[in-house]
Amino acid sequence: MTKIKRKFTVIKRFGILAITLITVVACHKKDPALQSNVHRTGNGYGYSITVKNKILIKQDFIPGTEGNNVFCDSLDAAKVANSVLNKLKQKEMPTITPAELKALKIKTKC
Repeated sequence: MTKIKRKFTVIKRFGILAITLITVVACHKKDPALQSNVHRTGNGYGYSITVKNKILIKQDFIPGTEGNNVFCDSLDAAKVANSVLNKLKQKEMPTITPAELKALKIKTKC
């Protein structure tokens, strides 16, 4: 192989490596520090979703239901908070329907 062909092969390999690294870094961007937190409310529990320690959503009542029903326990609040968090990460609307509450087995009456 001539010197020119070897140099071209080396440059080509570095180029492929650089493109691969750029693609991997671009695809693995972290979300903007989305977190869910469960908190105690008057008679039950609620949750909040934060982005970089700033409250994005504060939910003291069970979403998707009529009235102001609190979560009966922290596990139910955490299940719904994680569902909302996952929707946000998927860039979906963070709404919760009664069907989703039923699928998550959320108690709506304490």
